Amino acid sequence: LNWDQAMSIQEEKEQWMASAKNKIDELESNGTWKVVLASEATSKIIPTMWVFRRKRTPDGEIKKFKGRFTVRGDLQEKTADDEDSYAPVAQWSSIRIMLVMSLIIGWSTCSIDFTNAFVQAYLKKPIWIHLPRGFTSSENNDGTKTCLRLIKSLYGVSIAPKAWYEHVCKALFSIGFVRSSFDNCVFYRPGLMLAQWVDDFCCVYQTQSHMDKFVSDLREHGLNLTVEGTLAEFLGIKLERQGNNSFKLTQRGLIEKVLKAAEMSDCNPNSTPASSTPLSLDPDGAPFNEKWKYSSIVGMLI
Repeated sequence: LNWDQAMSIQEEKEQWMASAKNKIDELESNGTWKVVLASEATSKIIPTMWVFRRKRTPDGEIKKFKGRFTVRGDLQEKTADDEDSYAPVAQWSSIRIMLVMSLIIGWSTCSIDFTNAFVQAYLKKPIWIHLPRGFTSSENNDGTKTCLRLIKSLYGVSIAPKAWYEHVCKALFSIGFVRSSFDNCVFYRPGLMLAQWVDDFCCVYQTQSHMDKFVSDLREHGLNLTVEGTLAEFLGIKLERQGNNSFKLTQRGLIEKVLKAAEMSDCNPNSTPASSTPLSLDPDGAPFNEKWKYSSIVGMLI
């Protein structure tokens, strides 16, 4: 949801406004920017936007109203430094292997979430952005036009993912972690393995003291994080440990979302995930006439 959409939902407007205020308070307390005169900007002042989302459990229940203040990176003036902005995420095969290993060697699991992850990395050069919609600066009461000079990275900035990834790697290397040669987002040190997916860590550890030491080391490096406890959910997937032999992975919430989007909520189940007969070629058939977007459904399935 954008700002207008979120604020037009009367029964949820209060929650959306509260989430926006909390986000601004977090960013300001983190020293993300400095309010300056617009005339001080030495490059284009980039537009900003709000993105609102109802975060849900794997079963589809709303657990949080989340507001995110972002930069319109698509309107950012690109430089040579922005060309190499790629940042990797862990492969799901790596995460599954770690889960299997935890069962085999009898280790425990948990997840870690980093608060305002991208904002924890400093920018190498300043970027100027517009003030967030719905908020004003106390420094422009006289009518002087002001903007924000970014000191730290922010969602939407083209190099934000890479800056965060490099920031995390630097911290992990300094506390004794080695990066896997098979997956750039899998790290390990004695007694602990982890897989990184942007700002979420899937951790497998030998003893609680190994985990406590790891969390303490990260916080000493200034990383703001929350330990989620036993790995019951990761990236929208529900994980149920069944005895000591297996994990059951389910995505009920996503499945129901896809069915609803494709107007198939009342469909009958099928034991095979595809038609038993191949699709026929029908060049003279009726054109696609559904309300839903074909590309959107394919994206959900992927």
